[in-house]
Amino acid sequence: MAFEKDLEKAKEKAKKVKLFAHDVHGVLTPNTFLCDIEGRRKYTFWHMDGFGDLSLTANGIQIAFLDTTSIDEEGLFRARELKLDKFYYKIKDKVAKLDELEKELGISDEKVGYIGSEVTDIGMIKRVGFTVATADAIDEIKEIADYITTAPGGRGPIREVCEFILRSMGKWEEWVEKVTKMGYK
Repeated sequence: MAFEKDLEKAKEKAKKVKLFAHDVHGVLTPNTFLCDIEGRRKYTFWHMDGFGDLSLTANGIQIAFLDTTSIDEEGLFRARELKLDKFYYKIKDKVAKLDELEKELGISDEKVGYIGSEVTDIGMIKRVGFTVATADAIDEIKEIADYITTAPGGRGPIREVCEFILRSMGKWEEWVEKVTKMGYK
């Protein structure tokens, strides 16, 4: 099923983002995991997605991981590695957690961006101002999202959408110049 999106409208919404939240499984990781003979799971993360999250934080946008299924704290490891302070796992209600974050940060729904891929993301996608679906998201998410990445979950959707947000805000070129001159620190 093809979903056409109004990119100009998506850019206008992306310009307002002050908090960008996302799921872990199916967004930061592909929908697969490795499991050893003792049942220990191993997940992969796309390195450049980390650069995407760090690019937003360096440009004044708060990042939050909102995950319902991280049973092995794998997303927590990645959040700590990226020095992010807003990571929530095993949460039962993403929308309730969003209420808490909005109150804490003093922002409204229209200033929140969210990327998701699965049924557990529908409530967030229906609620926030700028909404994104991964390329391999379920059709229900793609239908209502403002933007659909070309990258599937775990293979660069965060990097892609972070660049989209910064380009929409007119900050991308300056950010690229800064990074190429001194590296990201």
